[in-house]
Amino acid sequence: MALRTGAIRARRKMTRSGSTAATPVSRRAGPRADLRRPFKPAHKTGSTIACLAVLLAIMPDTSKAAVEVRAVRVGLDAEHTRLVLESDKPIHARMGHDARTGTLVVDLDDVAMDPTLAGLGRAVGANNPFITGVRMSPTSSGTRMELTSPASIMPRIFNLRSGDGHADRLVMDFYRAPLEPAKGNTPAHQTALAPAMGPDPSEAAAVLPVPDAVHVIAVQAALVPDRVRLVLESDRPIQARVIHPTEPDGVLALDLGDVALDAVLLGLSDKIKRNPFLTSIRFRRDAAVTQMDLTAPAAIALQIFHLAPVAGHADRLVVDIVPTVSLPKQPLDTPSAPADTTSNTAVATPAPVPPAPVAPASRDTSDALIEAWFEVHVNGTPEDTVLVLQDATGKVLVRAADLERWRIHATGVAGVPHGTDDYLPLSAIAGLTYRIDPSHGTLLLDVPANEFTATRFSGVSRAGDQPTPSPPGAFVNYDIFGVRGTHGSSHASALVEAGVFGGWGTGSSTFLARHQDGSNRALRLDTTWTHDRPADMASLRFGDVISAPSSWGRGVRFGGVQWGTNFATQPGFISFPLPTLGGVAAEPSTVDFYVNNVLRLRREVPSGPFAVQDLPIVTGQGDIRMVVRDLLGREQVVTQPFYASGGLLAPGLRDYSYELGLARENYGLASNDYGRLVAAVTERHGFSDNFTGELHVEGTRRQQTLGIGSTVLLGNAGVLTASFAGSHDATGTGALAELGIQHQSRYFSYGARTQLTTDGFVQLGYSPSTRPPRQTSSAFMSLNVGRFGSLGLNYTHQDFRGQEDVELVGVNYSRSIGWLGYVSLSALQFLGDAAAPLFSMNLTVPLGTVDSASFSGQARAGDMHGTVQYQHGLPVGTGVGYRLQTGLAANDPRQADLSLQNDVGTYTLGVASGPDGQAYQASVRGGVALLSGKVFPSRHIDGSFAVVQVPGFAKVRVYADNQQIGMTDSDGYALVPRLRPYQKNPIRIEQADLPMDAQIEGLQLDAVPYYHSALALTFPVTRSRGAIVVIKLDGGSYLPAGAEVTVDTHAEAFPVGLRGEVYLTGLGETSRLHATWNGKSCDMTIGFPTTTDPLPRLGPVTCHGIAP
Repeated sequence: MALRTGAIRARRKMTRSGSTAATPVSRRAGPRADLRRPFKPAHKTGSTIACLAVLLAIMPDTSKAAVEVRAVRVGLDAEHTRLVLESDKPIHARMGHDARTGTLVVDLDDVAMDPTLAGLGRAVGANNPFITGVRMSPTSSGTRMELTSPASIMPRIFNLRSGDGHADRLVMDFYRAPLEPAKGNTPAHQTALAPAMGPDPSEAAAVLPVPDAVHVIAVQAALVPDRVRLVLESDRPIQARVIHPTEPDGVLALDLGDVALDAVLLGLSDKIKRNPFLTSIRFRRDAAVTQMDLTAPAAIALQIFHLAPVAGHADRLVVDIVPTVSLPKQPLDTPSAPADTTSNTAVATPAPVPPAPVAPASRDTSDALIEAWFEVHVNGTPEDTVLVLQDATGKVLVRAADLERWRIHATGVAGVPHGTDDYLPLSAIAGLTYRIDPSHGTLLLDVPANEFTATRFSGVSRAGDQPTPSPPGAFVNYDIFGVRGTHGSSHASALVEAGVFGGWGTGSSTFLARHQDGSNRALRLDTTWTHDRPADMASLRFGDVISAPSSWGRGVRFGGVQWGTNFATQPGFISFPLPTLGGVAAEPSTVDFYVNNVLRLRREVPSGPFAVQDLPIVTGQGDIRMVVRDLLGREQVVTQPFYASGGLLAPGLRDYSYELGLARENYGLASNDYGRLVAAVTERHGFSDNFTGELHVEGTRRQQTLGIGSTVLLGNAGVLTASFAGSHDATGTGALAELGIQHQSRYFSYGARTQLTTDGFVQLGYSPSTRPPRQTSSAFMSLNVGRFGSLGLNYTHQDFRGQEDVELVGVNYSRSIGWLGYVSLSALQFLGDAAAPLFSMNLTVPLGTVDSASFSGQARAGDMHGTVQYQHGLPVGTGVGYRLQTGLAANDPRQADLSLQNDVGTYTLGVASGPDGQAYQASVRGGVALLSGKVFPSRHIDGSFAVVQVPGFAKVRVYADNQQIGMTDSDGYALVPRLRPYQKNPIRIEQADLPMDAQIEGLQLDAVPYYHSALALTFPVTRSRGAIVVIKLDGGSYLPAGAEVTVDTHAEAFPVGLRGEVYLTGLGETSRLHATWNGKSCDMTIGFPTTTDPLPRLGPVTCHGIAP
């Protein structure tokens, strides 16, 4: 029967690669298919069937089919060589070492010796520095492979499952490393490198790990006075646990999980020699689990922990082996009995070894305290692996710094000094419980949520973006308007603003020129130099400025200097107090904050108390709903009302202004009419979330005024304001008092304010001949009823000295009417006047994104007027807009406007007709910028702007805030107007407009300019000027393949291919090339032609002057 089986295996069939392989043998299919072919004649059919029946009856079970090797491959680099056997089924391999020949032996079970496998020796070759010879021989169980190496090699073998077009693969890596096989009673012809892994435990065979197995890359052993430490460094963390308690014979087992069993791991046995704590280490492997058995002269305990990758080390498993009883002292020259290495057991003999400094030196620790390393879990969450202490009673002490890092309260707990740190007993921390899991080396802490330190978050950031200093530049804005009537009357005006800017600030001046009925007049309006300091949220201004008004005062124009707060330099900064909301999370949770039922913020919080400061809210009354959701989806909901007012300042925040200059008189009528010297100081300070105080002082040489004010938050009732001021001038003294209250909410708002002054009160903003009103009072109320609209009432009363009082009351109603648009109705009545009330109505109907129709009408005592308008607005970019307007009565005016907007301005033409005839009007509005030595016509420059450059690329579209604002000119420049100062303005270019040979390092830049300044932005896009260049030598032959070419003085070298072809980038209009090969060199010059071909072919170019 053995001969018959051998004959069956000897039959071949052709594989896909052309090699032959053994035909698989199977009880079900293999023998029938293969044995029936020799008996094809029909007259022998009966005997054939009979023979098959007999054979099937007596044939042994051969269900284990032979493994077919389909391909072999060899890889080589500087560190190792790799042999790969690709097969139709996984190969079971066993590795060993033949002491007689010094060769490495690999037994391949059920693998037949065939030409494909035999070709491995030719594939390895004669120049492999790791393996110098491969010899194949058949065995009773398959094929034996004997590998010869010029030096000691370290093998690592594993299997790869089929996938990605490959079949199953056996991979064998061989590294140049010393390999010290265990010495013992192993037979001389075969030294085992691995423990028994197959069905027969007597065999020294290694079951190869699957590709997911963890590989040990280094092992270390260190000896300290009270323990031995083993370190297993691996490519991934090793999940280890103690699986057997200490036995009387001092044997302890450690489950390493799916760890590959190779020479590196087995080398640990040799590193434990001559130590008093450990006798031997033995490895076993079953299925996908590797087990390490530790034998000691007495009972031992294990302390295991992990170290994360750091300082060039990979993941490390640290095993501390500590004897639980005192070990008897042995003479240093008494060796232990040798161990039987046939089962991979290494024997250790005690000997004095210098202690390794692996534990911190003790500062004042009692001898009763024992060090131990544990991985700490806090409420089920893994934290760190730390050193802890245990006293004689089993109590655990943890370093104070570790408790602080885990946010565990330990206030008032006395510590024990150890080394350079203090350790606190866990049993002294209120509410904390703990448990040690010795099998996993973990310390499990259960901490009540309220025993954690509170975690604080910020809902909004009060910090802004840092602006970029501006290069020197200038700009001019112009707005020209002209009208001519049918009766010959004409009017024209021009408003011009000129400005310069740079790193020192921004200066601007505005001028107004008028022409009317033959007369001309020009005026200077304002001239100001501004230096902003965003980091301080302050601005320094010289020239024509407006003073900062107080809560009761007025702003006045003057020419001088002003230094004050400017919150606009940080647009995202919120100056008023924001609420703080918090709670306690029993375990890590997600917290959602809803403001008026709108989700505004989401944060992840750990266990314990938490508080979120500066929640993003809106002004007025509202409510915040906080939803705390844990990992299981359980929710806690907390609702808290709030009231926010822009009149309050956050605690500790200042709002100030200091001013000195000459009062501006007749503004808009005279250019340089400056009068008396004025000075003013305003200081507002937030003392708390509920109170903001104010001090304002102003005066001239002849009058002085001083006042104080306050803003008080009355909970959800609103905000109360109060002010008092006194003045002095040549006529005497005066006083001012003001009181107000305001409440704002989504559904109901109200407010009232009154101000009283005496006859002698004076303040800036009034001429000496006029005084402030005796009384000014106002009140309002509004009601929002949702889809039914909103209703508002208002009242105003002013008592002027020497003039008629003004007192009026008004009511208004507005609501949305769906697709019909928006409607508002109002009525206004002057009290104490016999005139009838004035009624008004406005209706706006949107007809698209830029189109709308509207109606407005007024009626009073039977007199009615109405206007209908249709408007097509201008787009953000270039385009056309128009407006048509007509009155409803026959004599009402009619008007039509047509506007055109392009990249350099806005132009409008219009015509109007009325009872007095017709009039024609025209206007031009635009700007001119000077930056980077170029002049850029543009639209009106509002705020800030930027000049972008895409060097050498014309007609590239440029976008700001995803809106196209223009295209680059022939030099690659484009101006981007209307940038927001002190904010990020994303500016990008269209990649599709760039040619294929463009080297692009970025398509978007963020511009953060100063106010009324500009930035010059250059996109990192260059033309590579790449080409395929053909190079020949003086004799006409091509530059040899493998040569290297450099361009000009650039360091990058380009390799030369066949036929002298080399791909070069960075070419200029004329470039000098330098070629080197085999110690020779030559030079040449090449020109780059003007071409639209993204990859031109240049040459052949002759390389002259070959030098050795």
